[in-house]
Amino acid sequence: MRYRIRRALWERRPEVIDARYVARAERLPEARWDHPGLARLAAWHRTRRAEADALAVARDALVGRFAFLGRSELLGAEVDWFREDFDRGTRLWKTHLHEFSYAIDLARAAAETGNREFGDRAFALARSWRDASPIGCRDFAMDVWNGRAVATRILHWASAAAFHVEAGHPADDLRWLGRELGLHGLFLRDNLELDLRGNHLFRDAVGLVFAQELVGGVPDALDWLQEQVVEQVLPDGGHYERAPFYHAICTRDLFETKLLLGDAAPAWLDAALAAMAGFLEAVVLGDGEIPLQGDGWLGEAVPPLLTALRAQLSPQPPERPDRHSGLAPLTAGAWRLVARVGDHAPDEQMGHAHADLLSFDLSHRTTRVITDTGTLSYDPGPDRQRVRSTASHNTVGVDGVEQLELWGSFRVGRRSRARVRAHGISGTWSWLCASHDAYRHLPGGPVPYRLWALGPEGLVVLDWVAGQGRHRLESHLHEHPNASDASVQILPLDGDAEVSPAPLHERFGETQSMRRHRLVSETQLPWAGGWWVGAGPLNPRAGALTHSEGRVTLALETPPTHPQLGSPERRCAHLGLALPRVGRIC
Repeated sequence: MRYRIRRALWERRPEVIDARYVARAERLPEARWDHPGLARLAAWHRTRRAEADALAVARDALVGRFAFLGRSELLGAEVDWFREDFDRGTRLWKTHLHEFSYAIDLARAAAETGNREFGDRAFALARSWRDASPIGCRDFAMDVWNGRAVATRILHWASAAAFHVEAGHPADDLRWLGRELGLHGLFLRDNLELDLRGNHLFRDAVGLVFAQELVGGVPDALDWLQEQVVEQVLPDGGHYERAPFYHAICTRDLFETKLLLGDAAPAWLDAALAAMAGFLEAVVLGDGEIPLQGDGWLGEAVPPLLTALRAQLSPQPPERPDRHSGLAPLTAGAWRLVARVGDHAPDEQMGHAHADLLSFDLSHRTTRVITDTGTLSYDPGPDRQRVRSTASHNTVGVDGVEQLELWGSFRVGRRSRARVRAHGISGTWSWLCASHDAYRHLPGGPVPYRLWALGPEGLVVLDWVAGQGRHRLESHLHEHPNASDASVQILPLDGDAEVSPAPLHERFGETQSMRRHRLVSETQLPWAGGWWVGAGPLNPRAGALTHSEGRVTLALETPPTHPQLGSPERRCAHLGLALPRVGRIC
């Protein structure tokens, strides 16, 4: 309520409010452009983006072309920062425009080509934006001056300054930029996103540290960051929103803070960064990128560069991610699997949660085989509801009811819980069993269980839905477009699957086609079903999935001449009898 009232009052007198912050910023010390952390940030950005790619972005910015989230716009030399069509939906494209990521590429191009035109353009854009965007302008708190955008702009302008100093840019522009960083830090400290929390408040705290380190004015910045690390980094190193994409983003934020602080970084920051990098290493797929569980997309968070930190920072292996973060990795031979076997997110922040309990992503070597649908948009509407739905994930749905009661773009009503029942290794197989309670409120109290058994030849997915009464069950698997490169076969363990095209959104705002395998059954509970996904000689026998009195029998057959697998009966015994009894599924 305080924030709402403050924002409404500030919009009535933006000139007065902005002038107050300018006056406060002018009392701060001159920016420390000789800070040794700036050189480390410049080296990081050179590693993160190839020189040719950075130069391409800089050349586009010279003529006013900007591309974010799969959308490119030519805004011209005089940028209209508040074009009406930017104010649609969640305004995410507009927010990216106002965050100034391209300032880094412009400054880098000036340093590496010796062409001062790039640096002059960076400052011209920043001054133009500042003239058009006083604190308190219309809807300022929605995008232009929302806390995360302010913190992100601090990070981007600070990194750009590293290249401006390298290029020998005029002192007057750098003095102006230093004052703006101080103003941003003061504003951010007064407007931390305590109403949203999560990765927003994490980024806010990082922005405070950058402002304090370079200009001052925020002496409690590290205290705020430590508080967020304690709250948001779980004991296994995972970020508490349980979305791999946002985990990678927060890991990158913490890494850039470490680069800025260098040896002055406190021990708790080093420990948290090591844990987060270790978690990320545990859950990436064979291509080095994140699984698409919860909100997330590829191409932004650079996981391969962040997982490389693991060897430098922590000689100890991380805890099993399923213990706290609810994301469980399995590996066998060239196969990697990550399954959602815990809660979607903390109850107070479900904004990036999808209905994906017991869903999984699977890769073979560097090829993605089974994938979740990804994230197309954050704007409210049918597309947003679709990508968050149960049917867009590799899991079992009951009676068409969603695992989560999805409200709007980022809200959730009724939510559900999942937990691991058991896990282990049996010979060359890694296996995991979990269940969830999303459908307990339905008549008959259906409870889905899932067993994953991953071996050198592929994956067995065994589903068991306990409960009573007649229900409609739908099991979905989404086959990545590149799966054919791995020569895999996807077969239901019982019944015939429908195969149809479905949209895949690996990158925000972009769509490609994949294949959805769908198994539908109108049946009396309990029910058993599942899938075989493999590239080797192992196959389910036709009609060989049976269940009685809570015990499931699955017969898998192999070529009788295969030297390692032996007879079908031997393999069946190896997979089935070596597993302990887990509740009523195994």
